[in-house]
Amino acid sequence: MHIAASNPLALNTDLIDKDIIDKESDLINEELSNTGKPDDIVKKISIGKMNKFKEENALLTQDWVMEPKKKVRDILKELDIKDLKIKDFFRLKIGE
Repeated sequence: MHIAASNPLALNTDLIDKDIIDKESDLINEELSNTGKPDDIVKKISIGKMNKFKEENALLTQDWVMEPKKKVRDILKELDIKDLKIKDFFRLKIGE
């Protein structure tokens, strides 16, 4: 249910496609270039926005749909099942 609702791009942040990361980075940099803020501030904001993008689009670091104050990885730990790991996932979408 969580995967269907939140549409993660990858299992964890390291596995998000580099092309998607580059595209998002370009969009953020373009958005911030017109703010007139100093370059060092723009860089810090850009890093923060990229980290948030990665967190929101990786399954294990997403807020859990049923309890948004917790991350999916926290829910897995709470289950307390020995050797429980998510190795992969699939999301099927009908239409469009």
